[in-house]
Amino acid sequence: MFAHIFHSAGFGPVTAVGIAFMFIGCFIALNAGLSFLPADGGRDVTGGKRSKGKPTGAGIILILFFDVAVLLFSSVSPELFIYIVLVSAEMITGFLDDGSKTEWGRLKKGLFDLGISILFAVTYLGFNPNTFQFAVSEYTVQLPIVVYGILIVILAWASINVTNCADGVDGLTGCLCCVTFVSIMALLRHYEIDPGFRSAVLFMIIGLLAYLWYNASPSRLMMGDAGSRSIGLFLAIAIVKTHHPLLYLLLAIVLIVDGGLGLIKITFIKATHNSNFMSFLRTPVHDHFRKNYKWSDTQVVVRFTAFQAIICLGVVCYVY
Repeated sequence: MFAHIFHSAGFGPVTAVGIAFMFIGCFIALNAGLSFLPADGGRDVTGGKRSKGKPTGAGIILILFFDVAVLLFSSVSPELFIYIVLVSAEMITGFLDDGSKTEWGRLKKGLFDLGISILFAVTYLGFNPNTFQFAVSEYTVQLPIVVYGILIVILAWASINVTNCADGVDGLTGCLCCVTFVSIMALLRHYEIDPGFRSAVLFMIIGLLAYLWYNASPSRLMMGDAGSRSIGLFLAIAIVKTHHPLLYLLLAIVLIVDGGLGLIKITFIKATHNSNFMSFLRTPVHDHFRKNYKWSDTQVVVRFTAFQAIICLGVVCYVY
């Protein structure tokens, strides 16, 4: 029965081997990484001191195994190959920040993110039509290629940064991204997108599950910027590949609210010097619930993930 279900989903025996490679390889490598990954310096956030000294930058292991799994066990088109390179480049910049004695400034990281987002937009529009489809509807618009490119850059840059900002509670980003990627994979199947790309999304999910084994509260290691930023980029790539980019607003709504409100708050305060803006809300939003409502880490993860899962299930059921 499992073989029939697996085949019906558009995957073959090679992909099954890739799943085993991705999970077992990641699991073993992450365990080894406990002894050689750089130590987290702690952050000035609720619970941040508990992370101090824990291995961070585990994203480098996850993404390297993701790269190998996709190259060995997927049908890799030139487009997918470029995406792998871009995700790896985002991982490298994040890992350099994780291992740096002085944290990189927002401007430096933002410029790297912008450059990679532009390369993603150019790649996508080079291989796909500039037909913009509105979320769950079948209504389409032929956008000017420059306009569509700008929208893709904004989405990718935002996805990188909200995913990074939401990575502050053990297991939260991993669980939220797993739910979103599973939903995207179902939609890629429905819209008959390249099976090679669907298997790449599947390998990312498997890698996240291996990571969650060590990151579940209380965590033993963290993905760091090497993971959160590269996963955020791949999240944007996967959603744009459905040809319904506005689905990001639904399939990643918790990530957007949790990390995005903090970005808005910081940007507004720096631009206006009005420190009272949104003073009622602690950001990232998960810190607001931990500090103001005394939610435990486990409650934050389960409740945020449950809410995201409900939205994603609603979208997938509507589309199907």
